[in-house]
Amino acid sequence: MSRTIAVLGVCAPERRAYAERTAVALDRPLHLLRLADLRSPHALPHPRSRAETETAVVDLGSDVDLVHAIGARGGIEVEAVCVVDARHMIGDLLDDAALVGSVRPGDARGDVGARARQAALALELATRIVWINWEQVPTPALAVQMALASHLNPTAVVRLARDPLSDLRSDAVHSGEILERAGWVHALNGQHDPYMRDNRVMTLCYEQLRPFHPARLSATLDCLDDGAAGRLVCSAGFCRLASRPGILARWEHVGSAMWIEPLGTDDGRMGMGQELVFTGLDLSAPKLAHLLDRAALTDDELAAGPATWVNFDDPLPAWPAVDSSIPDATD
Repeated sequence: MSRTIAVLGVCAPERRAYAERTAVALDRPLHLLRLADLRSPHALPHPRSRAETETAVVDLGSDVDLVHAIGARGGIEVEAVCVVDARHMIGDLLDDAALVGSVRPGDARGDVGARARQAALALELATRIVWINWEQVPTPALAVQMALASHLNPTAVVRLARDPLSDLRSDAVHSGEILERAGWVHALNGQHDPYMRDNRVMTLCYEQLRPFHPARLSATLDCLDDGAAGRLVCSAGFCRLASRPGILARWEHVGSAMWIEPLGTDDGRMGMGQELVFTGLDLSAPKLAHLLDRAALTDDELAAGPATWVNFDDPLPAWPAVDSSIPDATD
């Protein structure tokens, strides 16, 4: 394999040990990439290869911007190996801890749930996902973990770790954009077909033409977090809040943490309502749809129009000023 191998995951000791074993097995240099080591968090130095056909193994630190790090080294050509510790994979995705303990205001690494967000992103960006310490976990639990990972990234090769040479032997998918590997993107495109499945793991799509009432949405999110529709692990997509008309927002949820962030203004040209994908355990599609539908505007509220909507009670976090249009919104 002549590709650069990037090893990622939030379990630092296990990830580092796997990267070291991979470098030894392939006789390649090992580069350690940590955010603190870089002048720019989005810069990934090229390896100092001993031969033109040799590329490095890069251990991507837990706090590194994974999208930019992988993109800077070749994007889809990089072999991105996500290392999962089977003893606490689902716990990592439900963790409400920050990624870094002390950061400047506005640094998302200090957000509640930022570590779980990074764990989910590592799974979504991977070309292959390997489980270590799997011998210590019952087979049914392993089946759920592997199905969950496959739902979050349907194109990734998933396997129980043996040794790096065996783990890298099968072909992985290297096509499209790296962000398009995520299961929620496949689901929105009607192409969600996980390689591994389990009866407990589900991915559900939700569409609603009407914008959400922010106060009812906040209450709905609390109900969902309490398990009213099953154990939600991740959800993502696009949404609109009635109190913030003309703004398309990115919806991202992992564990108990939630981010609804503006993408830009488009005056409704990118669609009026919600396109969301939910992945979790023991989900009830009818209950999920019912709860979310209750958060959407009623007939009377919809008829009242944006002049009324902007006065709705809105307990959700405020956004910075949004004045840039979404690219291609008029296409």
